[in-house]
Amino acid sequence: MTRYLPRRTFFHLCSASAAFLAGRAVPQVQAAPQPNRRAVRNRKNFVAIQIKAHAWLDEGVEAVLDNLQKAGVNTVWAYTYDWEMGPRNTHSSGIPLPDHGKYGDPRFSGGAFYDYDPKYFRGALLNDFRSPDFGKFNVIADVAPKVKARGMDFFCWDYNNESRRMIQNLPGAAQVTEIDIDGRRTFGPCFNHPEYRAHLSGKIESYLSGYPAQVDGIAWGCERQGPFQNAIGGGWTSEGISCFCEHCRAKARDRGLSADRAQAGYRLLTQLFRAASQDQRPVDGYFVSFWRLLLDYPEILGWEKLWTDSYHQVRSELYGVAKAIAPAKPFGLHIMQNMTFSPFYRAEEDYSRTKDYADYLKIATYNNAAGPRMAAYLDRLSATLFHDAAPKDFLPFYYKIMNYQEGAYEDLHTTGLSADYVARETKRALASVAGQTKIYPGIDIDVPTRSTDKRTKPDDVRRSLHAAFDAGADGVVLAREYVEMWLTNLSAAGETLGQIFAQR
Repeated sequence: MTRYLPRRTFFHLCSASAAFLAGRAVPQVQAAPQPNRRAVRNRKNFVAIQIKAHAWLDEGVEAVLDNLQKAGVNTVWAYTYDWEMGPRNTHSSGIPLPDHGKYGDPRFSGGAFYDYDPKYFRGALLNDFRSPDFGKFNVIADVAPKVKARGMDFFCWDYNNESRRMIQNLPGAAQVTEIDIDGRRTFGPCFNHPEYRAHLSGKIESYLSGYPAQVDGIAWGCERQGPFQNAIGGGWTSEGISCFCEHCRAKARDRGLSADRAQAGYRLLTQLFRAASQDQRPVDGYFVSFWRLLLDYPEILGWEKLWTDSYHQVRSELYGVAKAIAPAKPFGLHIMQNMTFSPFYRAEEDYSRTKDYADYLKIATYNNAAGPRMAAYLDRLSATLFHDAAPKDFLPFYYKIMNYQEGAYEDLHTTGLSADYVARETKRALASVAGQTKIYPGIDIDVPTRSTDKRTKPDDVRRSLHAAFDAGADGVVLAREYVEMWLTNLSAAGETLGQIFAQR
C-alpha cells in the first residue's frame, strides 16, 4: 500500500537522511539548520508547570489557573499527548493525593487530548490516536483561550515515553516497536522507523499549523535510553536490548557496523551481569571482565552510539519542522533526570550539541526525589559494572567525577540531595550551551517517592528556587505535575518567585 507523508515532513526527512548518509564515514548527528535565535519569543522570568489532562476537568479550568497564578506560573505546559496516568493518579498507587484534585480513572486509555486535522497524518500508519478518555474535551481549544486571557502562555507538552498502553491502544503501534537481541518486539517505538517519525513530526505540525493562535510553544519530552544503558538497568530502563529492526540494521550497514557481532557482544554482557547478580566473580573481577568485553566487541558501544545518534537526529528533525512553521515560537526539550546520575548517559546527552536544536532545555533537577533515585542508580552500578565494590566504597569517587558534594549513601533516601545539586547542574548546563539556549531547571515539588523517603517541605522549594536563579537560570519549571503538588508548597514557590523577580 502506498503511504503519503505530509509534504513538509517528507522533504525534511529526505534532506536529513541525505545529510546523514553524506557524512557516514564519521557518523555525526546533523542538527537542524540554525534559525535566527533572536526571533524566538522567550518569556522573561519563565515559570512553567506540567498539567495532566484530567486536572482541568476534576477541578475546573479557572480554579486550576487561580492556583497556578498564586504559585507564580506564567506558562502552562498542558499534556496534549500522553499514555501514562502516573503514580499519584490512581487509587491503587499507595501515594495519597495532595489537598486538591481527584484520582484518575484506572481505565485511562491515553492518546491525544486535542482534535487534529487528519491531513497531517495522511497515508501514515499511526493516524488514529485521539484519546477517548474525556469525551470531546479538547485541551487546546478549551483551555488555551482561558490561559491566554490571564496573560499566560500555553505550551503543548508532547510526552513520548514508551508505554504498553500505547502499544495496546494505538492502532499500528505494535508494528513500529524496537526488536531486541533475541528478535522479540519490545514496547518502545523505534526512532529509525519512518512511520513513527512521521507520527512524531505530524503532531508538531498539527499543533503549530492547526492551532496557530492558541499555541505559544512546544515542550517535547521522552525518557528513554540506548541498549548499553538498558543493560546496566535502573531507572528509565526499557525491557530488552534493542533495536535490531531492519531500519536500524540498514543504518548499521552504512556505518560498517555488524549487527551480529553487536548482538553477540550484548549477550555476553548480559551473562556477565547475570553472574554478578549471583555473585559468581570472574577471575579478574567484574570491571576488568567488562572492559575486556568492550575490547573484544567494540560493536557494543557502536550500537549504543547508533541508538543515541538516532534519538538526537529525530529531535533535531522535529526542531526543524517546528522552526519551519513557527520560527518565533519556542521549541524545547525535557531532559530526564538520569542525565544527573549516570556518567554514561551524561556523555551521550551533550548539551553543547543538544543546544543546536532546542530553544530551551528543561533539566530534571528534582533534588528531593534525587536522593532515593541516585541511591537506586548506585545500587545498579554496584550490581553490574562495579560489582567488585559496594556503593559506599565508590561513592566518593562518583561524587568527584559527577562534581557533587552530597551526603552519605545510607542517608540519601531520607535527606534527598541539597539545593547545591540544583545550582551545580544549572551552572553546568549554562556553561555548555554558552548562551545559545535557555536553561530551565525543574524544581522538585512533591515528586513521588516512597512514604519513608524525603518529602518536600516549603523551605525545600524556597532553597531550590534561590539556588537555580542564583546560578543564573533563565527560568524554572515547577515539577513534576500539578496533580502531585500540595498547595502549601505551591504557595511557597509563588512567594519566593515574587521576591526573586522583584530584585532582578
